[in-house]
Amino acid sequence: MFLSKVIPFAVFATAAYASVQVQPWMPPGPNDSRGPCPMLNTLANHDYLPHSGRNISALLIENAFIQFLNIEAGFAAAAKDFAEAWGHETFDLDDLNAPDILQHIASLTRDDYTSQHPHLKPNLLRIERLMADSPTLFINIDSIAKTRLRVETESMPSALSKNQTNAALFEAAMVLVMMSDHSPDAEFNPPLSAYQGPKDRIRAWFEQERFPTEFGWKPSARTIKLADLNPAIDGIIKSMERQDYNRSPRVAQKFSI
Repeated sequence: MFLSKVIPFAVFATAAYASVQVQPWMPPGPNDSRGPCPMLNTLANHDYLPHSGRNISALLIENAFIQFLNIEAGFAAAAKDFAEAWGHETFDLDDLNAPDILQHIASLTRDDYTSQHPHLKPNLLRIERLMADSPTLFINIDSIAKTRLRVETESMPSALSKNQTNAALFEAAMVLVMMSDHSPDAEFNPPLSAYQGPKDRIRAWFEQERFPTEFGWKPSARTIKLADLNPAIDGIIKSMERQDYNRSPRVAQKFSI
């Protein structure tokens, strides 16, 4: 009896997300607030968050993640941590650029923060180099590990803290999970080759901060769990260690989360 109720609901839920219509994209206006997170900026550009990018709460972000992206509430934990550290219930997206709270150096898409140049906008050359790190039509575990090693080297002598390293690895894994055709379910031990995203999708997302529906992207048909990122994170860590060891005679540094 229980299964007879669950299975039709699961089929319905999958069909609903497969046919979801993405709200129109509109770039930010001159007075709209945008920050260092491509996903939050994109949600605002599609009006899943207030288009102004102002008076954002962690609850608004959590609702957008759950109701549109079909990812579990835990993905909004960073926004909750930021709000607590910021000391206000609401914030503007450009507030997220405050160093050492959520923003960090060695970004995939943005130059390092300085007080003179907060670098809220994507750096197109940095994104182009992300693409060039993969010889295929996809960004995958090894290519994004190569990118992470490169951007961290370019940020030297400044170095990521352990918490920033963990955040950077989480972000890299999220790119692969969110932009893949079928978000891998960690419960079924997917191969690392399942964690990859087409370059055209990732380029459109990062450069214009919009959901690349014309390249076949759509929200996941099943709820993405935080645990689904773990195999990708582990794969990126191991690939970084291997590549770091191969490019230098010294013992490879350890990357952790």
